[in-house]
Amino acid sequence: MAKNFKSIYDSQNDAIALEQKFFIVEESTRGVFAVPTAADFLFTLSGGSVNFTQPVESSPHRSGRHHTSVIKQKTSTEWSLPTFFNIDTTLGQSVAEIDPALRVLWKSLMGKEDITGGSPVYTSGEAPDITFSLYENGDLWAVQAPGSFVESNNATFPGDGQSQMEWAGMSKTALTVGIGNSLIDNSSTSTVTVQAGEGVRFPVGAKLMLIDSADGVTRLDATAATPLTVVSVTGDVVTVDTPIVTALTDTILAYYEPEEPHVAINDPQTGLQGSITIVGLSNVTDCVRSAGINMVNNHELQDFCYGEEGLGGRLFTPGGRFTAEVTLELNLNKDLSGFLNKIKDFTGEDITLILGDATGRHFQLEVPKAIFSIPEISVPDTGTIPISFTGNAYQTALDAADEVTASYL
Repeated sequence: MAKNFKSIYDSQNDAIALEQKFFIVEESTRGVFAVPTAADFLFTLSGGSVNFTQPVESSPHRSGRHHTSVIKQKTSTEWSLPTFFNIDTTLGQSVAEIDPALRVLWKSLMGKEDITGGSPVYTSGEAPDITFSLYENGDLWAVQAPGSFVESNNATFPGDGQSQMEWAGMSKTALTVGIGNSLIDNSSTSTVTVQAGEGVRFPVGAKLMLIDSADGVTRLDATAATPLTVVSVTGDVVTVDTPIVTALTDTILAYYEPEEPHVAINDPQTGLQGSITIVGLSNVTDCVRSAGINMVNNHELQDFCYGEEGLGGRLFTPGGRFTAEVTLELNLNKDLSGFLNKIKDFTGEDITLILGDATGRHFQLEVPKAIFSIPEISVPDTGTIPISFTGNAYQTALDAADEVTASYL
């Protein structure tokens, strides 16, 4: 059933959490909104969010014993998205086996996407250089965040749970957008006059669409594919960048959302099939309790630009070291005792993780040189003795940039 914006506007309910959905589309210019399509939708898990903050402090002006005004600080926009590893296992090797939005996230994290083999392969061989527009749409509300980029990805592969990723990053800013109703003919103007008190729902820069109130679904003018952009707001008169053509006296002005059906892959690989191997130590990994890798870009945020409320300039610089922390939890046994002695050499372990059916479409993570710290051994009262290994991934040679390779095969 298509989303009915008229019904949503007329509803007396509060916003419903289950209506949250995300769209991600790569920008051609950093920090300038790109427009998503239905194919830019991405299935996410609960807990995703886009958070805009701006600290304030009481003004230090002398005003007696009473607070009079505030001083604003720089804005900050941070976001997080938990996802499964969705792979279309019905396809042959191609870029279509993962969502376009997921490809954008991987490119923003790793920097380099190689599709010469058919399916995407991601490495840190190039510095991250893209931004994307992130749209978080609910029912009564939406958050639109241009200039978004990935700072980290924490991928976990538990033996007794579901494999998933936690993406996190920053954006240039975030605009909270609502829904309004116009009961006058706005045609031949560049303004939409909404009901009393509703103008504040449409911040400058927001992406909007006009909806026919008769069915609550039909996009008017060209806003099905090209949203309106808010230029200014005076009271309840919203000025947009494109003249209104359609002559109707009852329209809905709403945050932009691509027309349904929204397209995304719904085929999560959760870890019921897969393997983890360490070169030369196959017996050690016959039972891996859990594995994980936390990849962090350590970008320098350009929040120091004069005249900018938040991030300015190029928004970020990949000026820190790309760091990937690898974790493994294994049971102590006769084979692991040798492994404990081997890691004391600090020469690095060659690890390959496969998620899914290795004979079909699957995800593969390669860490050719993981150097672990020497773990503590804590013996529980009963049961097996789990040992946790934590270390970092390293490149195999100077400028190899091969510490992590994430492949869809």
